[in-house]
Amino acid sequence: MQIETIIEENIHCFLLDLKKEGESEKEAILIIEKYIKNGKISSEEENILKTQLFDSLKILGIGIPFVLIPGASVLMPILIKAADKYHIELMPSAFNNSEEEK
Repeated sequence: MQIETIIEENIHCFLLDLKKEGESEKEAILIIEKYIKNGKISSEEENILKTQLFDSLKILGIGIPFVLIPGASVLMPILIKAADKYHIELMPSAFNNSEEEK
């Protein structure tokens, strides 16, 4: 029973982080629309766009191996843990912030 609770909590956290990432994507789209209309954005909005671009590239970098490499579902969690050990962020920022909130 305890394992089921842990799994449910992790799935819940994952879905919340996924929701945050989706909201960040929407915010980035609005900033891009503003830039197209006005030709200018603030430095804060520029930083938001950069962060979101890096997050999107991280998602691609993590997602593509799942499709192309057999056994990647076992390899990727190990790779992410090893990267964390050396202070390398492989996960998008929405997923990294959840650990600080706990």
